[in-house]
Amino acid sequence: MTKTQQAEIRVVGVVQGIGFRPFIYSQAIKHQLLGYVLNTGNSAVKIIVEGEKNNIIDFIDSIERDKPFLAVIDSIQTIWRSSTNGFTDFQIHISKNEEKAGGSIIPADIAVCEDCIKDMSNPHSRHYQYPMTCCAICGPRYTTITDTPYDRERTTMVDFPLCEDCSAEFNNPLNRRYNAQTICCPKCGPEFRLINSEGLVVDATDVFQETVKLLNKGKIVAIKGLGGIHLAVRAELEEEVQRLRKLRNKPHKPLAIMSPNLDAIKQYARVNDTAKQLLLSWRRPIVVLEKIKKFQLAPSLAPGLDTIGVMLPYSGIYLRLFDGLQDVALVMTSANPVGLPTIIHANTFQERFMKMADFFLTHNRTIYQRCDDSVVIPTNDQTLIIRRSRGYTPEPINTANMGPPILALGALEKNTGAIYHKKRIFLTQHIGDVDTIETLQYLQESLSQLQKLLRISSFDAIACDLHPDFLTTQYAEKLAKEQKIPLVQVQHHHSHLAALLADHQLPMDEEIIAICCDGAGYGPDNTIWGGEILAGNAREYQRVGYLEPHPMPGGDLAAQYPFRMLMGILSKKYSQTKLERVFQKEAKKALPQGQMELQNVITQTYQKINTPLTSSTGRILDALAALLQVSYKRTYEGEPAIRFEAYANSGKNNPKVHLEIPVTRQESSYLLDTGTLVDQVFQQRSDIQGPDLALAAHLTLGQALANIAVQSANARGLNRIGFSGGVAYNKILTKTIRDAVELEGLTFLLHRNVPPGDAGTSVGQSLVARSQII
Repeated sequence: MTKTQQAEIRVVGVVQGIGFRPFIYSQAIKHQLLGYVLNTGNSAVKIIVEGEKNNIIDFIDSIERDKPFLAVIDSIQTIWRSSTNGFTDFQIHISKNEEKAGGSIIPADIAVCEDCIKDMSNPHSRHYQYPMTCCAICGPRYTTITDTPYDRERTTMVDFPLCEDCSAEFNNPLNRRYNAQTICCPKCGPEFRLINSEGLVVDATDVFQETVKLLNKGKIVAIKGLGGIHLAVRAELEEEVQRLRKLRNKPHKPLAIMSPNLDAIKQYARVNDTAKQLLLSWRRPIVVLEKIKKFQLAPSLAPGLDTIGVMLPYSGIYLRLFDGLQDVALVMTSANPVGLPTIIHANTFQERFMKMADFFLTHNRTIYQRCDDSVVIPTNDQTLIIRRSRGYTPEPINTANMGPPILALGALEKNTGAIYHKKRIFLTQHIGDVDTIETLQYLQESLSQLQKLLRISSFDAIACDLHPDFLTTQYAEKLAKEQKIPLVQVQHHHSHLAALLADHQLPMDEEIIAICCDGAGYGPDNTIWGGEILAGNAREYQRVGYLEPHPMPGGDLAAQYPFRMLMGILSKKYSQTKLERVFQKEAKKALPQGQMELQNVITQTYQKINTPLTSSTGRILDALAALLQVSYKRTYEGEPAIRFEAYANSGKNNPKVHLEIPVTRQESSYLLDTGTLVDQVFQQRSDIQGPDLALAAHLTLGQALANIAVQSANARGLNRIGFSGGVAYNKILTKTIRDAVELEGLTFLLHRNVPPGDAGTSVGQSLVARSQII
């Protein structure tokens, strides 16, 4: 008789909420093993098996080899024991809430799978046309879970007890809904209602069919989804899109749209292989695509841009909206007012914001964690994350450095928070601009949820930005004082450098060159940085190059009205009289108060009244956008620079264009004379096509930044050069810098899993803080 053994197996990683326990069950049966499997409170899975040792070994090998496609296994630990012969079968046990701090977490929300879509489309299925249909490998996760271990009673589905049919599927090991915590059906699941603008329930046999009829008539419908509330309207109706913009107070910011399938998307946008893979992925982000020349949708969807943000339906809720719709796309934009977090409560929307919609399609399942749609942009041969939220959160960033728990609060704009734990950094979902009490509270709540899921009782340090006026900085100071732990304030662009290290799993003491370009970051010299070439690691850095600082007439007004920035730059080259004479006609369009404001701006500049200096790359691009009459006002973050890139994309390499950026040595740093670049564009704008000048300006700036970075790397014997900051989303600049760096045989680092913009600063802050804790 063959001797049996027992093994206790602990699997750590992303292994809860993805059908992992049913997978273990099937593998145990296959390998003729007895015992049980259960989830633990720290997001690991514990398995006890008894059987022949060779079978157990094969079983352990199969866990890594054949795991579910969403599973991420970090470690498998096995303890061998003598068999107790105490089992007669293999079972899935009720989860055990072990309070020991964990190192992993449940997955993000998962797009509805093809099998569930088939169920929804099958008239003979009891899931026919039911919007909340899901199974063990798809459906809501992070937005619905209240705590770990991941079981129904710790999700918002606790309010919906399983009916007899769903319970049978849940308990049937041969069913794909076996042990799936969020399953439901029309009998036992959430219910939908359609409400009009007066708050009255619309009497309809099928509220989705009624909603589609309303959309076809041009109505704006608010829709409660998985992580928030959207506003939807037909994307071909220009007048209705403009009406939505007015109601939403979004005059020019690009609106995301949703289409039912790839064929529909190809009618208005270009879809390459990378974009196709992203669109069809289980994450289902908004993917920024190039518009086709004959763009047939409403022009005001993305005014002044050659791109459009598109996503495919990720829930049955959205799939049903396209059944009978007359368009290939719907606008699908968040319903939150400017300055407030995504709305998740139906009552809040009805009572305070119903004026933004004609109708409201809602359901009675609670959204526990609000979560915006993620946004990504395919660039060259990789993908950059603009907004890291649904489909990504709370998936961690793996690092090369073990460390204690550290809390990082990020900066101001497009913010996220982060928790450094062991060798991982966990980001919150997209928070937005933390310039109101409401968004600060949202950041606090999101970090508290992560802390609870990770079973972290306290932090060893708190990290934040260097800027003293940020709400995040002030809150970090308060927390550090209350908890009596170190406060680490990190210079903005140093955090960008450190984020590159974390994103590429490089040791925190490894030195690199980082080109950090964005709109603004508080410098240690009390000026506004934003065009920096840094040499350093997580612990320290040196500013080895930077763009020429220019005055910002009116301070923040120069960022809102880039013509002001242009005057500040050209004031170094021309007299007050000439600037007034040359630009008096343009000032009528470029400034709210026209010529009178122009005179005030120029006087302000020459007398140095409220003209803080900035080395910002964003402000240079803004000024060039104003100079070439591309954009005169910023209505959303980065608008002039984004429009300027779109304008440059239509340009050609014109041999008649002559642009340069002189470089001088300033003590230990290189100074790039961007004033000369702007002046040269000014002098040539009458003779050269605007798009050609715009393209040349991009190429010249990118090459100049790369040249200084390469020189600095060679001088220090370094072989890695990275590009970070919000300007790294600019494809022309990124490609120019990359080509120049790789031509010299050096390694180019671009972000992969961390947003290059300010949404990634919390990652860098946490690593800098880690480097300062012994």
